[in-house]
Amino acid sequence: MAIVGMAASRSVDPIPARALIGKVLDRIPNSIRPDNVLLRQALLVLLFCGLIDLFPGYFLGQFEYLLEKVPGLLIILPPTVGLRGNIFGALGARLGSKLHLGTIEPRFRNNKEIRTQLSAASVQLLFLSVLIPAVAILIGKIFGLEVADFQSLLFISVSAAILSGALMFMITFGITFISFNKGWDPDNVTAPIVASAGDILTIPIIFLCAWLVVVATPTFLLSFSGTALILIILLSVIVAFRIKGDAHDILKEALPIAMFAILISTFSGLVLSASFDSLLAGTIFLIMIPALNGQGGSMGSILGSRVTSAAYLGEYKLTFRPNKLAVSSSISLWLISLVVFSILGAGGLFLGWLTGSDLPPFLQLSIILLFGATLITIITSTVAYYIASISFKLGLDPDNAVIPILTASMDVVGTGSLIIVLLVSGLIF
Repeated sequence: MAIVGMAASRSVDPIPARALIGKVLDRIPNSIRPDNVLLRQALLVLLFCGLIDLFPGYFLGQFEYLLEKVPGLLIILPPTVGLRGNIFGALGARLGSKLHLGTIEPRFRNNKEIRTQLSAASVQLLFLSVLIPAVAILIGKIFGLEVADFQSLLFISVSAAILSGALMFMITFGITFISFNKGWDPDNVTAPIVASAGDILTIPIIFLCAWLVVVATPTFLLSFSGTALILIILLSVIVAFRIKGDAHDILKEALPIAMFAILISTFSGLVLSASFDSLLAGTIFLIMIPALNGQGGSMGSILGSRVTSAAYLGEYKLTFRPNKLAVSSSISLWLISLVVFSILGAGGLFLGWLTGSDLPPFLQLSIILLFGATLITIITSTVAYYIASISFKLGLDPDNAVIPILTASMDVVGTGSLIIVLLVSGLIF
């Protein structure tokens, strides 16, 4: 019996390190305690997506000459990439909410709701791909920047929308349904993967289309752009008059918000263009921009999706003071960001070495990433919560409002935070 008792006591004695961690966690008030489920599910997803986002940055560093060959390409880059996150991130959030509520089944066959979501997202994608170059040219003229002609930018925007959009539909539906069937919360998984997939698909496709613009004849560009413009306008008009039900409601809410998000993202491109020669050209920070922006958008999308799903289910109210779920999620995402941004720094150094970019001192890079992670997380969490709260109170579907505005805002926040930290670190080092 003594042996059995000793064995039993050994089996339940905690490991010292684990016991120490448990004591530390026990001392943390419940109101600010990290969300263990979110930490487990989102850490690996965000890390995986962050590392993937370094590869689009590699294309930025490797094909930097195309940014000079096609003036204005850097302006349309954030809204074009962000459009994938806006449309398909919102699509994934809507699907996740409906799966939680049990109003749709995770299947494609004989599913009218899926066809509704598909048609609404397709119209948004094509219509907004025409708007992006128009806004870029307008912004460029206002601020006196050199911008390529409309048909060149339209060719890039529409071609990238068609090529990447087809793949993004499959990824969004697949990830949402698979994660739900596996027992994972789609709110923790879909948004980061969709955002990273949008980056890794769209940026190489944009550079491919930009290269085609460089080698194509003006007549071909004019013919393609004119035909595409007429077809998309006709399609939009037809759909506007014929579409009904949920698809009409989605377009009515999501389209104006997505247009506003494009305007926000275009200013991110403006910031990139203004700071390109002095701070970003030839450095690893140009390579890391997609990863930093993507992480900010993914973290905000996770928080926004979590609080809106909880509001739908009646578990938490979206009050002026952030609720417990929002606080614990924000703290969890900040802890995750410290880990992810540190690893991204190492990956950025490696890709910078491959592309021959200028490599900053390790201490400077560490300070930039840690302060950048903290700043981005604070702003992201704040914006995500209040966008969700305001849209919910206005009677809008938060899934149509939170993701597009948040993703676009994070382009500005991520780029702006990086520029601010670069300027400050330049004064220190």
